Amino acid sequence: MDRLRRISRHLLAGDELGLSPESCAAAASSAQPSEDAKQRKSKFVDIIRTYIMETHRLRTTGETPSMTLHEVLMMQPPYSKRTGLGKQLEKAEAKGYLAALSLLPGPWADAQTREDKLRLLELDWMAQQEGIQLQLYAAYQERYGDKGLGSNIVVPSVVMHSKVTEKITPEKQLTPLDSAIVQRIVARVIVADPEDAERVARIHVRKEPNFGVLMDSIISTTDNEHWREQRQHLVEAFLPLSSLAEILPVSLARAKDCANRLGSLAKDGQPVDMSDFLLHEAQAQLQLALLGAPESLMEETNQGIRKTFMFHPDAKLGDLSNAMKELMKVAQEDRTLGLPSDGCPVRGPLSRALQTGNFHASTDYGNLLLILFAGHDTTGHTMTWLTFELARHPDIQRKVQEEVDHFFRCLNGRDPTYQDLSKFDVLDRCITETLRLWPAVANGTFRQLQFAEELRAKGESKVTLPKGTFVTISNWCRHRNPELWGTDADSFNPWRSFASEELARVGCPMAARTPQSARFSPFAHNPRSCLGKNFAQMEMRLILSYLFHKFSFALAPPYDALMDTTTKASDTNPRTFRGINSGGTMGPMDLEHGGSVSEDERFLVAMKLRVAPTSAQAQWHARHRRASDVQDTLYESCEGEFVSNRGEQAGLYGSQGSKKTGVSFKFQPS
Repeated sequence: MDRLRRISRHLLAGDELGLSPESCAAAASSAQPSEDAKQRKSKFVDIIRTYIMETHRLRTTGETPSMTLHEVLMMQPPYSKRTGLGKQLEKAEAKGYLAALSLLPGPWADAQTREDKLRLLELDWMAQQEGIQLQLYAAYQERYGDKGLGSNIVVPSVVMHSKVTEKITPEKQLTPLDSAIVQRIVARVIVADPEDAERVARIHVRKEPNFGVLMDSIISTTDNEHWREQRQHLVEAFLPLSSLAEILPVSLARAKDCANRLGSLAKDGQPVDMSDFLLHEAQAQLQLALLGAPESLMEETNQGIRKTFMFHPDAKLGDLSNAMKELMKVAQEDRTLGLPSDGCPVRGPLSRALQTGNFHASTDYGNLLLILFAGHDTTGHTMTWLTFELARHPDIQRKVQEEVDHFFRCLNGRDPTYQDLSKFDVLDRCITETLRLWPAVANGTFRQLQFAEELRAKGESKVTLPKGTFVTISNWCRHRNPELWGTDADSFNPWRSFASEELARVGCPMAARTPQSARFSPFAHNPRSCLGKNFAQMEMRLILSYLFHKFSFALAPPYDALMDTTTKASDTNPRTFRGINSGGTMGPMDLEHGGSVSEDERFLVAMKLRVAPTSAQAQWHARHRRASDVQDTLYESCEGEFVSNRGEQAGLYGSQGSKKTGVSFKFQPS
């Protein structure tokens, strides 16, 4: 109780739990709003009403909305105070929504007064807006659990739920209110025990209704049968040999153009924002290869789509919704599209799947929106994190380049095929380690229990959670847990002892397998794993092989200050470099812009690197070589195969001990 009251006393001053003074002041301000603020609020309310009515028409008549929810949220102040928490708390308590808060460890146990409870909810809301919620939960795990990052805990959370995630059936009588996004306060269980996480993910496949932005798409629908119908139909577009291998030439051509484009951006010696560059290329890949869109349409819409998804200050209203209309038109009208089962050349297989699905308009709309977001955001962030880590580890970067150079020599001038991508080992390990250390979907997956479930609590005890409890199978805490990965869990080590089922592969019989284990699930566990993982694995190897064949990378200012830093899972200081978990994915924090945490700015993502042609590789590496060069220890002298943990044994990474210590929540000014 005393600990929570200390948090509560300092929360609004911003010097606890890492929340900045500016954002807390914005959230807590009791001053009367200005006339401009009142007008903005009134306009925003009108926009919300319009969105609800247009969503209702989509669900009843199939008419495409003039705006997406992402564009609606662009109109909302970045760090707005979440109002109405008091009434929502009373409602949640009266309806029993918070019963699970007493079953597992967590901060609610220290909340003795109504003020304590409201401040915890304010803290949760502000952490969501600052993209630091996962770090906050990790800090709660270390403070209240007895197994560190492996502790199952429960937290109070402010959520936005919607009925649009329910399947539409002819007998349903829909009203406009059924298309609204509703604020609720719930008890959220963070499932971090590896055995519990794997079991719950596999058998409780019903989703929480918190992805209303994506309607009743394959990722968001709360109807299990509706999910199965969609997956069975869409899976054909992602079959490794019959579909992806057939569209590889399109993906390959873009990978070659991608390398040429980077050469043009880097020719004057200026640093390149590799986050922006790789997000652009991932969006290009999905539009050209998966959707079969014309290149002119891709170039016209690429930047606007990406900026809208990240709520960039330069995003323009209409960019995303107009792109949706044009790409939906391709899917509906282009008769040259083809799936393997069509018996014609495969082209734009995902658009063709949308064309032939016979699903409701809201389902198709949600799936296209999902494709445009998750189809580029997750892959782009993963490639950015990998390039960042290789820039921080020049010795490992050299090994990737040696493997890539050998790969192209063995091709003898021909283009690679899908099967050729099975020949990577170093690159496979680097991709797998990036998915572990910097999981693009760090949240993991949100589920609701379909029946009562038993989870581990403190010590050897277990608790039974009731049906309907909202649970999050978090990747962030499990992927960073030193009890599961060793003392270097916060460090990049691609030759750690991965289990065979954890390593991501392409072009071989294991290509369609989901890389997963009890401790590792970057694409979620089967059966509700990421449908697009096979395409993501293919395009990453094509893009990265061409980039590292032609270029070397080093950190550019101000990111060069991160050369030897370690990001801890529970660091709640918003000024510290970290992943920004915004919109459902985690990208690298922009150290130059959008980091002031004010009412008018959001955290943005960026990663500035220096790019040098490999023709100058020897001189470049000489300038960036670490004092402890251990390149000869990374390979066996004859076999050329990695030795598990050899990099750690050679001292390349250093020891990053994870002793369980008290969590410091003090805000540290920049």
